[in-house]
Amino acid sequence: MNHPMVLLYNLNNEKGAKIRRMCLPLGLRARLVEPAEYGLTLNDLVEGKTPESPWAGEPFTDEVLLLVNCTGPLLDRFLQGFRRNKIPRVGLKAVLTPTNGTWNSLQLREELAREREAIRRGQAAHKKDQEG
Repeated sequence: MNHPMVLLYNLNNEKGAKIRRMCLPLGLRARLVEPAEYGLTLNDLVEGKTPESPWAGEPFTDEVLLLVNCTGPLLDRFLQGFRRNKIPRVGLKAVLTPTNGTWNSLQLREELAREREAIRRGQAAHKKDQEG
């Protein structure tokens, strides 16, 4: 479980292929997460476990990246690779932590979406304060 990797959601497309190619020289293993796996905890996904029964709920459509065991320099090189390779940004990104490792994919996506909305509201309020 100490190997650096990135879990990719809703990136089984050309953009995801570019991200996966970018990971190779960085020594990052890239893994696409399928909706059938959404019920597993993030720790279980990282460990390569498979669900006893596939998750059957409604999948989300947001693109999500989850970085695992990425040190500061590796994380920096990964994020710089997006600019260098002209890969459009992925809106929801996280790093695996002891707390979120117990969440499933849906919980991760919900929390990231809440954080993104809070940041958006905060930026809008800050802009309004500067204008007023």
